[in-house]
Amino acid sequence: NEFNTLYNSYSEGKDNPFTPLKIQYYDYSVWQRKQLEGEILKTQEDYWKSQFQGDLPTLNLPTDKPRPPIMTYKGFHESLTLNESLTQKLKDLSLKHNSTLFMTLLAAFNILLSKYSNQTDIITGFVIANRHYNDTEPIIGFFVNILVLRANLKDNPTFRQLLSQVKDASLESYRH
Repeated sequence: NEFNTLYNSYSEGKDNPFTPLKIQYYDYSVWQRKQLEGEILKTQEDYWKSQFQGDLPTLNLPTDKPRPPIMTYKGFHESLTLNESLTQKLKDLSLKHNSTLFMTLLAAFNILLSKYSNQTDIITGFVIANRHYNDTEPIIGFFVNILVLRANLKDNPTFRQLLSQVKDASLESYRH
């Protein structure tokens, strides 16, 4: 949008129509660094260390070839589109359990990983946007965090129990 606006403005011989940003990415990064000092940093570190204490599992999915000794990170992706009816049912289920569609799908994904790997301790990571303030919307910069969640499928929890666990872990991780 900005490019189009600037292009149209300059092609008509007009000046830059935008007002200077209230803050720049540098300002945001300094502010963020100050937020993670002292007791706040210790609290955050303690939380994440408690979430990932002990042995961390490696997800052992069955593959058609053995893992190479040195990882290449050359992978493949598979796309899946859910039909409208199933999507609505998943949204209704999410609403019924006061969770988000993301949380519901993550719980299902954890079950899938557990079934394929025959493991009950599942760790997944996902990217979240980190633009919590309106003033950061127009800034160009890297505003993402990677959150990691650990799900415990030991004792074969029901889907509702796992969804509750995923919801609690998600909300707690967002806070930290």
